[in-house]
Amino acid sequence: MSETIDAKNLTKIYRRGREEIYALNDVDIRVSNGEFVSIIGPYGSGKTALLNVLGCLDTPTRGSLRLNGIETSGLKEKDLVRLRRDNIGFVFQQFYLIPTLTARENIELPLLFSRKNGNRSRIDEILELVDLGNRSEHLPRQLSGGEMQRVAIGRALINDPKIILADEPTGNLDSGTSKKIFDLFRELNNHGLTLVVVTHNLELARQAHKMYTLRDGQIVRCEDLACVLGRNDLKVQLEVV
Repeated sequence: MSETIDAKNLTKIYRRGREEIYALNDVDIRVSNGEFVSIIGPYGSGKTALLNVLGCLDTPTRGSLRLNGIETSGLKEKDLVRLRRDNIGFVFQQFYLIPTLTARENIELPLLFSRKNGNRSRIDEILELVDLGNRSEHLPRQLSGGEMQRVAIGRALINDPKIILADEPTGNLDSGTSKKIFDLFRELNNHGLTLVVVTHNLELARQAHKMYTLRDGQIVRCEDLACVLGRNDLKVQLEVV
């Protein structure tokens, strides 16, 4: 199975005066095509920093990152923009919807910044996929939190990304709605989409194929969840986070 993400020795250092703060420290992570990966860890462990680097929203201080076989180090900003646009869809804890646009228009918005105008014909398909077919003309203030997050997921899908990166996508949702969002992620994964999801929710994280635990900017555990299920060592993971 080919690697969608192949990161080696990723290090991200922020400088505050003479002090060096390691947000990431020699992180290795590989995500295969069609894989569903979760990343857990305590607040400040580097989860968002890692997702930003994997999504080319930020550049590592050192290390190597290949996305779909393309080495990203040394790429100019315009090339990174193109790489993000053509390969990655982002979902965040905050929904970042335009309040004056309908659900349909928010999903359509990325097409204004890309050359994939033919994708407009897919909007109805995506609305149905995220279970918003009957809410397409509603404004964000007329939608529930779960519905707004499904709009955000639909927006992430409109450019046919090869991978979805989600940063605490259920952080503002109740437990029942959170489960529905992860059910949607599993459905998208069953259609072949690669997913990397950062979450504090261990129960939801265990629904992925593979789970990385991050602490102090380093990967301290990588679990193949197909092997973990049914075992009694999850207490160790709970203690880690």
